[in-house]
Amino acid sequence: MLTNKTAKALALGTLTALSSVTAQADDQQLLDTLFKNGTINKAQYKELSKQEVPAQAVPEKKAASNSDAVKVSVGEQGLKVESADKQFKFQFGGRLQIDANGDVGDAKLSYGATEGVEIHRARMYMKGVVWGDYKYMVEVDFADNHVAIKDAFLTYKGFKGLEVTVGNQKQPISMELQESSNDIMFTERSTVNVLTAPAFDRAIGLHFKSSDKDWSAQIGFYGDSISPEKNGNVDEGWSVASRLTYAPINTKAQVLHLGVYGGYKGFSSANSTIKFASETSHMSNLKLTNVRVDNVNGIGIAAMEAAYMSGPFSVQSEYAHEWVTRNSGEKDLDLNAVYVQASWVLTGESRRYKGSDGEFKYLKPKQNFSWKNGTWGAFELATRYGLSDIAYGSYVGGTREQDITAALNWYLNNNVRLMADYRYAFDLAGSNITKLDGSDLTHGIHSFTFRTQFKL
Repeated sequence: MLTNKTAKALALGTLTALSSVTAQADDQQLLDTLFKNGTINKAQYKELSKQEVPAQAVPEKKAASNSDAVKVSVGEQGLKVESADKQFKFQFGGRLQIDANGDVGDAKLSYGATEGVEIHRARMYMKGVVWGDYKYMVEVDFADNHVAIKDAFLTYKGFKGLEVTVGNQKQPISMELQESSNDIMFTERSTVNVLTAPAFDRAIGLHFKSSDKDWSAQIGFYGDSISPEKNGNVDEGWSVASRLTYAPINTKAQVLHLGVYGGYKGFSSANSTIKFASETSHMSNLKLTNVRVDNVNGIGIAAMEAAYMSGPFSVQSEYAHEWVTRNSGEKDLDLNAVYVQASWVLTGESRRYKGSDGEFKYLKPKQNFSWKNGTWGAFELATRYGLSDIAYGSYVGGTREQDITAALNWYLNNNVRLMADYRYAFDLAGSNITKLDGSDLTHGIHSFTFRTQFKL
């Protein structure tokens, strides 16, 4: 009797267990045995055999950490990749400027100018941030059918209120030179560039910058440019440059900008040469100002700049004085240049100003051009007067040049701009190029440039 009760208890326990757990392949044999022994009846056997085998528990995968996520976007600023913690950033973009050029005026001069179309600039850049505190920038130009490195530098911004940059970079000289060719109003820079570009454009060096919303203070120490010397000099020379800017008025609709800059470039060789030149256009190779100065010991520059913007109207100006010290008893030279420019945005937009850089940025239209939607982007009229005096009257090769430029710019969107420039160069005196017929050219020469610009 006890045995019978024990058997029934075991059977009951077995039924309970079988009804609450998965029927595995081995359990089917147990069911068959229990049925044959009469421990369970036919109905119970069928019921238990129909139960599904529950899936074994699978450990859940650990959710990806936010720090492992990467944000990728493509837009008006090119391709951008950013880590979720923003410690790493990468951006890829470029610019393309296609020009059509022509010159009209003195028959001999205009005949000597190269006219046609060219790829003025074709650049690609990579820039970004690593570990939050380091910024980098590499930009390469593929225009003129050769490759040239423009920017290649690393910036540390971990110090409070101070950035330190090392590499090939623009020297802190001239508001106009600091502004990107993507952003300036005209296809060519002004007469002040005749003084600043030869000695104070890009160079390899160490640069310090402190800035805030309304001001900037910069100083840099440099060797020479990234291009190797080809005249046999072992020592390429050195330079120091600095710039201070302040905007006592700085709103989206109104800006007052004031600035000063200065620098000095020393040469290693007693017979170093510097050239001051300006072309009617980048393609023309017609240099109305073309002065070569030998036996140069050093070049110093001191200048001031100012700009004012009120809504769609703006004016901007720079005056620069440069002196050239010379060896071998040669006479030192004084050079001067100035420009004044004004603009009016016909569609009402204001230029964008960045006080921490002390410069104006690309004009963004309120509405992009769209034939379908009937919107036209932004239109800008601009004019500029410029004067360069390269020791005219005090140096046998000195020259003087004045010019007036008028421009119409059409900003189709934040990436595409069409530009039409007319430049009239006059009061050309002293340069050998103006004496092809034995006398100075007094009536000047007219130049035209049409540009299609694309940038990311």
